[in-house]
Amino acid sequence: MLQRCEPRMSNRDHDIQSVFEVADDSLQGILGHYYYTLAMNHDVNEENLWNLLPDKAIPHTFSWIRYYDKQELTKEMQKSFLAYQSRVSLVLMTNVFEAGLGDFLFHLTAKGHPQKLTYEKIAGKKQLKKEDESYKRLLRWAYQESMKCDIGDAPALARLPSTFGKIDNARRLRNLIVHNKGLFKERYSTDAITENNIQVEMHPDYWVFSNNLQQKVPVMLGPEEVENFSRAHIEALHILHNGIQKNYFRYGTSYDYRDERKKIEWNRIILGA
Repeated sequence: MLQRCEPRMSNRDHDIQSVFEVADDSLQGILGHYYYTLAMNHDVNEENLWNLLPDKAIPHTFSWIRYYDKQELTKEMQKSFLAYQSRVSLVLMTNVFEAGLGDFLFHLTAKGHPQKLTYEKIAGKKQLKKEDESYKRLLRWAYQESMKCDIGDAPALARLPSTFGKIDNARRLRNLIVHNKGLFKERYSTDAITENNIQVEMHPDYWVFSNNLQQKVPVMLGPEEVENFSRAHIEALHILHNGIQKNYFRYGTSYDYRDERKKIEWNRIILGA
């Protein structure tokens, strides 16, 4: 059963709470922008777009331009808009979550609660792997800390192994997008976090790639995947915040804004106003 929030939060650590709120607002903003751009795309007029796009050339650097065809741009963007916008949203989500975890660690250390993040051993030596190994270590830490939480939404606590499986899947898909042009490769499978009962989640198109490792299989995502990744990151963020406040700062009441039935304040979330 969900515990109600106390109206006063004087005992909650405000730096930790601020990290949580910034990440929470940012993740909600990404989802709002995703819905907005998808809705706009359904009502777009190509000729109006051509009038608004740069003519013939795009300023590519401060020194030079690149020529392009605006009709070709709109044609290809319309054809791939859903998949491309989904990729962009996924990258933003993982970046926000990673930054939030790093900020949690910073404040915990500054307040006398240093955390130990384990390195993977390679050839008998402790070292970082390429492709975002530091974020992988942060996720391991966040999962272990979240599993210590015993306040808040009981169903959410029970599905933590599945939730972090989705978050780790988002991490590995993000790596494909930013490191491999959004194409599957074997590391997507071998890099999954498997310990402590985390339920490994795999994109179904990976198995298409695994049948022929020479073919190019792109990461394709739609609204359902984006929504599920968003839910996973936000839910895990809430649980981690609750656990940190209780286990390190002795504040045993969960943070929850649902009791107030408060609408999302988009002006504050989008621009911080």
